[in-house]
Amino acid sequence: MRALPRCEGCIFDGRLAAPSTKEAASVRLDGSIKCSEAWRRERRWTDGHYARAPTDIREQSRENDVLVAMAALESVRGLSENLGLLAERDVALAESLAAEGQQEIFAAWDAPGTGDAEKLDFFKQIRTLDGNYPGGLGCYLRNARGLLQASAEGANPLAGWTPSVPRDTFRPEVGSEEFMAYEELGASEVGACCFVIPAGGLGERLGFHGVKLALPAELVTPSKVLEVYCAYLRAFQDLAEKKSSSRSRLPLVIMASSDTEAGIRSLLESNNYFGLEPEQVTILLQEKVAALARSDALLSMEGRYKVGTKPHGHGDIHFLLHSKGMAKRWLEEGRRWVLFFQDTNTLYLTTFLCSLGVSAKHGLRANVVAMPRKAKEAVGSIARLTHSDGKCIVANVEYNQLEPLLKATGGDGDVNGPDGFSPYPGNTNELIFSLPQYVSVLEETGGQMPEFINPKYTDASRSTFKSPTRLECMMQDFLKLLPAEEVGVTCYPLEFGYFPCKNDIATAARLAAEGTPPHGAASAEAAVYHAYAELLRRVGRTSHVAAPTARHWCGGPQLLGPAVVLWPSFAPSCAELRRRLGEVVLEEGSTLEVRGDVHLGRLTLAGALRVVAGEGATLHVPQLEVRNRGGEFVALTEAEQAGEAPEELRIRGYRYVLHEVEEIKVSEPGIYTYADGTLTRS
Repeated sequence: MRALPRCEGCIFDGRLAAPSTKEAASVRLDGSIKCSEAWRRERRWTDGHYARAPTDIREQSRENDVLVAMAALESVRGLSENLGLLAERDVALAESLAAEGQQEIFAAWDAPGTGDAEKLDFFKQIRTLDGNYPGGLGCYLRNARGLLQASAEGANPLAGWTPSVPRDTFRPEVGSEEFMAYEELGASEVGACCFVIPAGGLGERLGFHGVKLALPAELVTPSKVLEVYCAYLRAFQDLAEKKSSSRSRLPLVIMASSDTEAGIRSLLESNNYFGLEPEQVTILLQEKVAALARSDALLSMEGRYKVGTKPHGHGDIHFLLHSKGMAKRWLEEGRRWVLFFQDTNTLYLTTFLCSLGVSAKHGLRANVVAMPRKAKEAVGSIARLTHSDGKCIVANVEYNQLEPLLKATGGDGDVNGPDGFSPYPGNTNELIFSLPQYVSVLEETGGQMPEFINPKYTDASRSTFKSPTRLECMMQDFLKLLPAEEVGVTCYPLEFGYFPCKNDIATAARLAAEGTPPHGAASAEAAVYHAYAELLRRVGRTSHVAAPTARHWCGGPQLLGPAVVLWPSFAPSCAELRRRLGEVVLEEGSTLEVRGDVHLGRLTLAGALRVVAGEGATLHVPQLEVRNRGGEFVALTEAEQAGEAPEELRIRGYRYVLHEVEEIKVSEPGIYTYADGTLTRS
């Protein structure tokens, strides 16, 4: 800094906050020199001449805060010389960073005149980081410092908690009268529901370079994951309109990241929003959080003027719904429920109406949809946790935490019960919340979720990281904010459980060899066919569907039965499926796709059949026997697996080859009957 005359009796000892700014030093008309803070104070009380007169007490206070902040930053090497570049809001952010021990990140800054644009970009990034975290960046750093200290000390985040089996667990048998009674109630409530998908990631981990919502759910149709979700929403709208005799439009929110936003928008726009209205769909952009370089929560820098960032986790969806005012707006519109589900498991919605009915009948503030899990299986579990202080919650407990937690209470750990499964059901990341209570909790917390940190240390001293770390939060940890008595669990059979597509083909093969669910593209696809086939078995009057047989792909062995795809427009609920379905016999290797208002009487299929009724059309097929060459799943050759085949096939290890198919399709509105090979219109 250039040398300036000493301030006359100033508490700042003559140090000027920022010599390059207009307010840095004021020269009184009598020629004496004061630093800006001293002069600001004096001009309020002197009845002589002023350089400019104060106009508003609030402005004086604001100026005072800024000047005090600038003076406090005078000792920050690298920043003090550049304070003249900063707007008032950035001065406050700089002071906050300094207060949180971040002075070191400015040490390498160039002198004024060099890199000034990058310095302004730095504070633009800081403003973004500050505005996208409840309580601001300072709060983020304080939370991180506390969790990092606990991590360095080896603290157990579950210390003081005792696990037990959730009490309010409902197990409706799919296709049973109880199940369909819940579905009927759910169909009455679905018009008041909102749907939320926290879809932040790309499919690169799978070997797929698009957004995961663009993955084919299966190869027979081959419909994309988001296409299936939108088809269910359209079917639910139709059910709601029949119940209420009024127009229904269900809102869908998708949380995207900077990596996926453009891809998701393109997917929707290029496919006409898969039949939804554009106004129904909202994309919320999730910002990343600051990466941390050390155990003292020092910001990790990428160069001199950019903070490294990392994803914060899908728990950010709650903050976004709150900060954007969406949850409150839904409530004002009279909506009552909100469903959260993730982005690669299309089976969520096959049982959703039943789950919603469970929530409505039992007045659940939160309903956790779960599935059976084997003891020690590498799947998160749902447990009731009671703290030594008496607090009780229902929450997801990761599989590697459950075993030691159970043993710490003196038990045998996680062991299978008489039914062959652990008493602790598996988490599927599907949650239904009562919207009024959900909004109330958001307003109490500002959307702040419980967080954790998982640094990878270089050695046993637990002081240095292998790579920068960050705070994380999970969507399902909203449950930790609720009392246990307001949370229920609805558990479905494995056939309707959690089969995401999240592992690449090599990882899936390794996990399959270890006897662990592979959660790859092949297993996710097989689960779709198996679930629909199981619906035929459970709901059809005397249906016979061939049992699955073992197939072997690059991704490991896979049980594969008849490839059945029942579109939501045909089977939005078990009750609708029963109404439209007679006796169905599917032989081994068969492929069946049914879409629209189709009524099947007696069907025998040995081959491939596609039956489609367009919007406004009803198609009756009283009796049909189909025998043709059908289709088959064929393993990729080495050359295809190495790169000749498209990515959506390589992540599976096979392709679907259709040799011959019988197709019955009507597109125009009306009532049709297909009998003896002839289509007639009533």
